[in-house]
Amino acid sequence: MGSRRTNVKGRQLQQVLDEGYLQCIDNDLTTYARNNYEEKIDWILASQPTILFIDNVETEAPLGLKEDHKPLTFNLNMAADNKPSSPRLSFNFKSANWQLYRKTLNELLSNIDRTKTITTVEEIESYATTLTECISSSTKLSIPPTKDRLTNFPISTTTKNLIDRKHRAYRRWRKTMNENDKKEYYKSKELLTNALRNNRIEKMNQIMSSLSGSKMCSDKVWGTVRKFHNKRTNQSHSGDLIYQNITSNSDHDKVNLFASYFENEIFVEKPDHLPFHTQVRKKVDRIKRILKMPVNRKLTPPITTKEIKTILKQLPNSSPGPDSIHNRCLKNYTTLLVQHLAKIFNSIIDIGHIPNIWKKANIILLLKKKKDKKQPSSYRPISLLSCVGKILEKIIKQRMTKELNERKILPIHQAGFREHKSTMYNIYRLERFAHEHLDKRQHAAVIFFDVKAAFDTVWFDGLIYKLYDLRLPSYLIRYIVSFLDNRTASIEIENTLSKPFVLRSGTPQGSPLSPLLYILYTSDSMNSIHQHTEHGLFADDTALWASSNTITNLKNRLQSSTNEFQNWCNAWKLTIQPSKTELLHFSPHPRKKYKNELEIETEGVIIKPVFSSRYLGIIFDHKLDWRSYVNHIETKVASRISLLRFLAKLNPNANLNTMLILYKSLVRSIIAYGSPILLTANQKIWTRLQIIQNKALKATLGLPIYTSTEYIHKIGNIPEIKTYSTTLLQKAITRARINNDKISEENLLRIQLQIDTK
Repeated sequence: MGSRRTNVKGRQLQQVLDEGYLQCIDNDLTTYARNNYEEKIDWILASQPTILFIDNVETEAPLGLKEDHKPLTFNLNMAADNKPSSPRLSFNFKSANWQLYRKTLNELLSNIDRTKTITTVEEIESYATTLTECISSSTKLSIPPTKDRLTNFPISTTTKNLIDRKHRAYRRWRKTMNENDKKEYYKSKELLTNALRNNRIEKMNQIMSSLSGSKMCSDKVWGTVRKFHNKRTNQSHSGDLIYQNITSNSDHDKVNLFASYFENEIFVEKPDHLPFHTQVRKKVDRIKRILKMPVNRKLTPPITTKEIKTILKQLPNSSPGPDSIHNRCLKNYTTLLVQHLAKIFNSIIDIGHIPNIWKKANIILLLKKKKDKKQPSSYRPISLLSCVGKILEKIIKQRMTKELNERKILPIHQAGFREHKSTMYNIYRLERFAHEHLDKRQHAAVIFFDVKAAFDTVWFDGLIYKLYDLRLPSYLIRYIVSFLDNRTASIEIENTLSKPFVLRSGTPQGSPLSPLLYILYTSDSMNSIHQHTEHGLFADDTALWASSNTITNLKNRLQSSTNEFQNWCNAWKLTIQPSKTELLHFSPHPRKKYKNELEIETEGVIIKPVFSSRYLGIIFDHKLDWRSYVNHIETKVASRISLLRFLAKLNPNANLNTMLILYKSLVRSIIAYGSPILLTANQKIWTRLQIIQNKALKATLGLPIYTSTEYIHKIGNIPEIKTYSTTLLQKAITRARINNDKISEENLLRIQLQIDTK
């Protein structure tokens, strides 16, 4: 692999990778250095599932070899660790006795007096604890806990006997050094190898049998896919962790180091540095005093059992919070449970206090893409919250959303987490804007901002101030005040919990309410931008774009709007990250070098144009020819196509419909995302996309690479990708009309008109 040119060995290696049996562990480490020249010429190849156990890939200093190679080292975590039991109970729901669960739950709940009125904070805390204990006790009595699964495949009794036989033969041979005993040992070893191979094949056949059923069983099929597709594999936290010159390597030390980092640097309230901050704090103190005054409960619409049942039926099978109550248990509700939930929910709204047990979170950490595992800042925190508490959060979210929509408070171009809107709303707008001004031979540019830890740094007082300023119903504001107050969290790694710490800023990522609260918090962020600048918002993804006949005028417009947005962030204690903020210049003369290049300054850092940038999953490039986006698609689907080829070869009798569903989910969904905006692109783009689909279909159907394109589309009843994208365009137009989305409809009809006039 040291050659820079394509050669026979390289093609052979690429073919092995394409077959899917081996995968390449890619990283940014160079493995060869000489005379200030560095290059990567050494790689690690591994098969599934071995690749899932490899981590901490590092390069070491050259060992004095002539070639100046840097040795590649890695950890292979195959040994079974003695881990502590999980702080959150896990149950085997396939063996659940739901009839016993409901019966036990009703018996325990019947001991609670529903006629007694809840009037104090202490009574709410006691009631919530009792409800939790009833559900938890019923679950433990009727559902067995899950057993620790061995990562190794099961071996047969015959294989176990052969292991004993081999060990005995080896000991006898080493003792006697007899030639016959030696032959017996090697014979036993060969028999054991064959037996283990047969056990592996048998286990693999059991796994792959889910693809052969006449009807698709979604759980089994996707369970099979996840065994080989590591998208949802639990991330390992092995290796050292470094923070403030302190190195930790045990799970206990790591969780507390993570806790210190998040407590002191992320979930911490920024100090007041403007007179405005003091004004907000004083105003919020007055608001809290007003909210504590007695209210007329008749003005607060009660939460009904019908609302609760609707939420319960739609609950996903997500992970439980610290109370270990699972959504599956809540979905198997009884009438008595719903009545008790209605009682405590209404009491919470009336009194304005959420039980502390619902405000505790276990935070799991997800490693950000291409980040250093040793740094705490490389991880994204996800809060696992009480499932019971999230039911009430969903109800509050519904009521708040209804209020905001009726009064048309939310920004029109905020498309994040809103009904009838998606990422494509602002993608259509930006694509049209750039195309129209390039057609007019004008300059256009867009700047994509990155707000540091946006959800985690929301200023509590600032949010309450804005909610009150929007004149939302007092019971909703009272609920949000309690929702934000005195929240605690613990970091969870490998079943080890850190010490709890208080969250002094931010809305928990994992709560149904968090996206809506963030949208409200930033609802006025674009109010002061330049009149000739447009904007697009999707939750915390913020983009500003403008155009002009001259670069100087374009720069002034974008810089003015950037300054206003930066001032808004400073006022509301959010921070722009210049290192992740990108500027894209759509130039009518892309090859021309301008004397005064377009540059934008933010947070004291000069942002220069890039050739391409990713926005909401789409790669925009400075020419708007979509080549970078197609390259991105090819890279992203390569491993998925290899997986489909691997599954098809491993199980030649796989059900055709099941395999096609996998193709549509794993590959076509990637190709088709945003494809309507490509319909006006050069035909070469569609040729490349069609080639990707052809490869994927041949891999899915287990057909050789020389199979005709017409045949694979006919046997799979799959339209060509451009035809399918045209269908998606028509559906999007219809959907925009039904939802009365005039802006999206106008942008989509423009694309349709361009296609028709070609």
